[in-house]
Amino acid sequence: MVGQSARRIAVLAGLSVAFACPAWAQSRDIADQPGIVPTYIDPEKPADMTFPVMLHNFGTISDDEEVEYVFEFKNTGLGVLRIASTKGSCSCTVPAPSKREFAPGESGEIRVIFDPKGKAGEQHQVVTINTNDAETPVISLQIQAMVVPQVMVTPRVGHFGEVAKDHTAEIELTVIGRNPEFEVVGFELSDPDLFEVTLGETFDSEIAPTAQSLASEGVVVEATEPEPVRECRIKIMLKPGQDVGLIRNKTIVIMTNDEKNPSMTVELMAQHAGDIMMTPKRITLGSIPAGGEFHREVTIRSLSGKPFKVLDIEHTAVAADAVDYSFTPVDPDNPIAYKLIIDGVMPAEARVLRGRFILTTDVEREEKLYLHYYGQRRPDARSSTDTSGR
Repeated sequence: MVGQSARRIAVLAGLSVAFACPAWAQSRDIADQPGIVPTYIDPEKPADMTFPVMLHNFGTISDDEEVEYVFEFKNTGLGVLRIASTKGSCSCTVPAPSKREFAPGESGEIRVIFDPKGKAGEQHQVVTINTNDAETPVISLQIQAMVVPQVMVTPRVGHFGEVAKDHTAEIELTVIGRNPEFEVVGFELSDPDLFEVTLGETFDSEIAPTAQSLASEGVVVEATEPEPVRECRIKIMLKPGQDVGLIRNKTIVIMTNDEKNPSMTVELMAQHAGDIMMTPKRITLGSIPAGGEFHREVTIRSLSGKPFKVLDIEHTAVAADAVDYSFTPVDPDNPIAYKLIIDGVMPAEARVLRGRFILTTDVEREEKLYLHYYGQRRPDARSSTDTSGR
């Protein structure tokens, strides 16, 4: 009898562990996160967090006001429901519930606040709830919305593309406001020496109808009439004479008379190309066995066809002695292009082989040209397959 009882207890304990192990693992993961309280799932008295509605569609909303929805739930299980944590995705705030434990049959609420600022178009957000629900310890609630910006600017990033040295380039920004009194009143550049701005007048305009989502039915309805708006166009010119290279972290701040959107920042970018081009721009040697030889050729030429001089070449590298190079003009009588020839051997004692060439030229604003190279030693076939530890 004692043996049967002991076996029965052992079997029940084993079933309990098998049932609860996933929950324990989840609880341990939750406990590793700051501010989250682990919950224990009782297989004898499981909790059951039941939501009559798990998705809410706010419909068409403006981007200048937060919206809120309350998801109601009920503990339909046999044990106490415990809420360990609630977390919203990027634009959702989920205030901590007023209480975290709910008796069987007790109801509660999860309040979700959605901030549409900076959003446009269809939005999908998720709220994650961690509980001791026996069947679904991680519950996902969803909210949707069609966000209509009151003020918008396109494009959001002003990219001039690749611009040749000493050339200009121009882009146009379009600012639209839905307020009938909307005006663009000014701008501010982070680098006035780099750009020139022409601010147009704000005028009455129209935009094509957009699909609108109905919150109650969750369906999409196509508007049939164009929407009246106020529009302003801003032309931005990249001035000539700038340094060669990537132009970034420059901005224009557009100022408006809209109280909730008094300013909008647009990043300005460009790739200012020089007259001297290296082909390739970077050398990848790949994987080379120890003692393996490599050969590479690089062409440095003037895009405009103007002769230029390379005054000096500096070579710095890991295992520099393993690399030899020569440098000659393609046509000594018309030095508009040069050849850099690189030969080397992968050292047996080196794991990687990397370095760079610095070319000094007489070209204005292109006095220094950089050529990087990189390669790695291929592992010996015997050492890569030998796992005996010898």
